[in-house]
Amino acid sequence: MIIGITGKACAGKDRYARVFEEFGAEVIDVDHLGHAALEANKERIIAHFGPSIEEGGVINRKALGAIVFSNPSQLAALEAISHPWMVEHIKEMIAQSEAELIIVNAALLTRMGLDHLCSHVLYIWAPRWVRYRRCTKRDRLSYQQFIQREKQQRDITYRNLSKATKNYRLWNWASAKTIYRQVQRCCVRIMFKRCNRTK
Repeated sequence: MIIGITGKACAGKDRYARVFEEFGAEVIDVDHLGHAALEANKERIIAHFGPSIEEGGVINRKALGAIVFSNPSQLAALEAISHPWMVEHIKEMIAQSEAELIIVNAALLTRMGLDHLCSHVLYIWAPRWVRYRRCTKRDRLSYQQFIQREKQQRDITYRNLSKATKNYRLWNWASAKTIYRQVQRCCVRIMFKRCNRTK
């Protein structure tokens, strides 16, 4: 069984994925895989965006992010290079997995077409001010940079989820105990019996 976890930046997707992992699920972190995609497609990316994004033989993700998050066409160009590589890699990981439950943790789950691999999708929601506070702490974004990222993620909404999957919206503004309970309820719905811990 494959479950997708999606939501906007700093909504708390990783926290939910970690709980599923504690309960025995295998987690595919698509954001982490994106770093590998940059390295695997480094020559094409530098050829398109120029040598200014390269530092010490590797792509400077902050420099690249400053370009793509302020220009929709440049973001689309980067995704056209990296997303096909990532999708194929994810399909290979799923095919080779022996896990009973696989979690695909991806903000761009729908945009990448990964939702078609899932039977269920969890959309993690948190208030904008909460996500902004988390982004400033984690990524040190200014408010303007945060708003630019928000504009690039306008398609990441609950309404845009595929109707072919069973979708659930989870509100992440509470305690860790509440997150555990939400995950346990999801496990009951999908009949994943290993989610039987309490915390």
